Amino acid sequence: MEVLHELGIEPGVLVVNIVGFLLLMWLLSKYAFGPVREMMGRREHQIEGDLAEAEHQREAALRDRRTVEQELAEISERSREVLNEAQLRAESVRREMLDKARRESDRIVADGKRLVEQSAEQARGRLRRETAEVAAQISARVIRESLDEERQAALVDAFIAEIEQRASGEAEER
Repeated sequence: MEVLHELGIEPGVLVVNIVGFLLLMWLLSKYAFGPVREMMGRREHQIEGDLAEAEHQREAALRDRRTVEQELAEISERSREVLNEAQLRAESVRREMLDKARRESDRIVADGKRLVEQSAEQARGRLRRETAEVAAQISARVIRESLDEERQAALVDAFIAEIEQRASGEAEER
């Protein structure tokens, strides 16, 4: 203890200080450290819960992201299918329209040919009738007149010229 005296420390004061320090530590542990430890424990549990919730939300977000990516891929695939179907339908409609136009064109050409043939047949019929009339007229003239050879050749030439003139007149009408 002499060492304590030499250092200027009184043993009674040292004992009081140690008892006071221990008492302070006991009071702090009972009233300060306990609640602080309890609060730190609650905070630790809250942080662990928050971390677990954050991890759960991160996993849910990853699942949602995968689901959205999968749905986008399905939508993309479906849109490609729809586009392909639309292109096929458009091609089919185009072919149908071309076929219909071709059939209509063929029908119009056939109608035109039929009309031309009818007109030609009618013209031939008129030409036959007129030729028969002219021949009958010439025959009547020949019978009425007794003709000599020169006169008869002139009548035949006139008949041929009249037929040619009528034929060229009908060709111009068409």
